[in-house]
Amino acid sequence: MKKTYALLAGILVVILSANLVAADVAVGPVDVGANPDDKMPKVCVYKRYVSPDGINNCNYRAGQYAFVGEQIYYELIVRDENGADDIGYVKVRIDNYPELICNQISLERKQCDGLGNMNPLTDKAFECTLTVEPSWGPRDEAENLLDSVLTITVYDSIGRPKDATHSENWYFNPAIALNVYTNDDEPIHFEDGGPGDIVHSENHLKIKNMGEGGVNLWIFLAGTDLYGAEGAAKCPVTNKIDIEQAMKFRGWSGTLGPEWSDFDMWVFMGEYDQNDGCDWACGGSPKKTCYGGKPVPGWSPMDNVLTNNGLMEVEFKLEYPVPCIGTFNNGELLVFGKAI
Repeated sequence: MKKTYALLAGILVVILSANLVAADVAVGPVDVGANPDDKMPKVCVYKRYVSPDGINNCNYRAGQYAFVGEQIYYELIVRDENGADDIGYVKVRIDNYPELICNQISLERKQCDGLGNMNPLTDKAFECTLTVEPSWGPRDEAENLLDSVLTITVYDSIGRPKDATHSENWYFNPAIALNVYTNDDEPIHFEDGGPGDIVHSENHLKIKNMGEGGVNLWIFLAGTDLYGAEGAAKCPVTNKIDIEQAMKFRGWSGTLGPEWSDFDMWVFMGEYDQNDGCDWACGGSPKKTCYGGKPVPGWSPMDNVLTNNGLMEVEFKLEYPVPCIGTFNNGELLVFGKAI
């Protein structure tokens, strides 16, 4: 029985081998292809801030304008459904001119509105720090400042651009200008009075913000001492009236200024000092003067704001020292407008 089984097994092996060797094979090739859409990237901007320069350490600016050296900062997510490897780079363009290549940063954010949850297989994160250049700020034929368009553009791996849906219009390097005059177009003059009297100005100062691009200004007011004119003058010990001790002012602009219940709050004038500087507005020890000038009409950083095309008015009081004699008309008022 064992021999029979062995023989049968051997025959089967031979038959199978013969069939494999002798069989013909027919091949019918059919092409197979797929073409997933090559989607353009999407951009989600999730962080934005502006870094003002100079006196403006309040990080406060109510307007779309920026000066040379100031910075505009963004953080954003780029998503490409074809894969993160298809994301090339990101640029910030000003008036269609590429000005900045953004830096890729780690993908730490968990979500971005419009994109949902982050996915390292399709998403990359970037930061962009744009610094305003001196040459920015186009003008028309009449030399009027024009606004510029800031656009964030992402490029895929083969260099095709796609603009973000978020773009901004900016006025770069606007000119700052003040129109300072009196309501009667005469120098500031006072009612009649003598030594020891307090006299009120018969006219008042008007200050108008004429800056370009919607620039708002912090306003400071200073003055020089009043020096004797022709003839002998002495008040009380020399030929000048010290404005820091003898002259006061109060101002108003809309709701800014002394409150109605305390409108009789007058402030002593500050004396102009070219070495004083004008560097800080906010912080632990905010600077209350600008080249010796004091803020007008209010004292805090938000109370001496003159909006673009806004008007501010100031009136004055003068207390004549005792003794005092002569004519004192060699004086000057100076108004300083610092961009917010």
